[in-house]
Formats: sequence, C-alpha cells, structure tokens
Amino acid sequence: MKILAVDTALGACSAALLDGERVLAAKFAAMQRGHAEALAPMVQAVMTGFDFSALDKLAVTVGPGTFTGQRVGLAFMRALRVATGKPLVGVTSLA
Repeated sequence: MKILAVDTALGACSAALLDGERVLAAKFAAMQRGHAEALAPMVQAVMTGFDFSALDKLAVTVGPGTFTGQRVGLAFMRALRVATGKPLVGVTSLA
C-alpha cells in the first residue's frame, strides 16, 4: 500500500512516500516558520518518479502541535485529497 504522508505539526516539515513499512522517498527540514512555502516542493520532490494515481492513501499529522503548522498540513492534504480522490487519514504526532 503506497501512502504519501506529511507532517507540519511541530518544529519541522516533512514528507514521505511509503510502500507498507518501506520508505521509498523522504524529505525533512527543521523549521519554526515557513511550512507553507516548504511543503509543496517537498511533496513534489518525494513524488518524483511516482504518479499520484498510484497512491492508495494520504496521511497527515493532526496534532498536538502548533496551530499554524497543523493548518498548513491539513489544508494542503485536504486539497490533495480533493484533487486525487484518495482517502485521507489523520495521525497524531504522538503516534
């Protein structure tokens, strides 16, 4: 099962493409601000060589975390869910 996952809830921004428990591609940057500007290029880099239609699921952290960071991740992934029609699941940053 291929999953595109993003995390913007805390002091970093990350995106990863998973196939089961195997990480196919990942990007990570520690940051306190700038999640909105960093997330789309990270997702684009992670998805290089892969097609969005091959994804089975989308995942995003839902907190606890900073309000602004969470909002960026949730809004981005919700838009991606609408565009791709793939199911979106929330995962706590504690998990």
